[in-house]
Amino acid sequence: MKHQKGVLPLRIIAARFISSDEQAGLAELDRITAQASRVIEKRYWTLRLALGATAFATTMTLLPGIFLTLSNAPGANAVVIIGLLCFTLMFLAIVIWRMFQYGGLKAKAPQAALYANSDDPAARNLERLFKMLQRESSPRAFFRLANGRRRHVDHRYFFGKLRAAHVARDSMIRSAFFSPAGSWFDRELFLEADVDELIAEGKAEPSRAGAPKKYDYTNAVISLIEHPEVRTIDITRMRGNQKLIIGLLEDWYRSRRLEVPSETQLSGYAKQILETIAKNRAS
Repeated sequence: MKHQKGVLPLRIIAARFISSDEQAGLAELDRITAQASRVIEKRYWTLRLALGATAFATTMTLLPGIFLTLSNAPGANAVVIIGLLCFTLMFLAIVIWRMFQYGGLKAKAPQAALYANSDDPAARNLERLFKMLQRESSPRAFFRLANGRRRHVDHRYFFGKLRAAHVARDSMIRSAFFSPAGSWFDRELFLEADVDELIAEGKAEPSRAGAPKKYDYTNAVISLIEHPEVRTIDITRMRGNQKLIIGLLEDWYRSRRLEVPSETQLSGYAKQILETIAKNRAS
């Protein structure tokens, strides 16, 4: 079957890179972008509070200072200096956020993307799409103006740590994105391309499974192999062992900033792990 080019939202293309089932891909996309959003939430709100405070302080000092200067009032220079200091702090907050996103004031090279778990298969496939979009020779994404005309974006828009914002539905991470042009950018992006051809060129491996797993139990359990605390468990002392295993599993999820399953959900796995340890040591 001959593939054809089409115009699709970048979010839909990203979902297809993640899964052959578009709806499953969108669910996975929402999951990983929500995790990325939680990773930056504290830092982003610190920026917003700093900007709000310094903007308010600038308004309350610089404008009155200018008025007092024009009126030749005593102490006007001191008020102006305080206002300029507040303005400098406001500008500094923006500079710090931009450097956090691009590794500098200019978007010169791709930065490591910010994900809760960069080893997540869905995140890896998403990065294959972004890697292609980072090339100057790749099809250029665009957004639509009010009159319907296309406005293409530079490939450097995909250099920043927060590039997951381009395919996120969450408003917080979208509003946190700083464009290489120097202003905040939260427009929905589109791409005209042959999606199947892009997937093949990007060497992506979309999942063919049905509904995405909410919890990664397999990797959580594997992480306990050769764990020092597991190796030293006294299997004859059953009391407390299950609680220890549950705690280690919970620590694994928290260390990756993933949603932690309930204690009831983990208790079954903890019991199986202890039974396996007992059988292995008995043999």
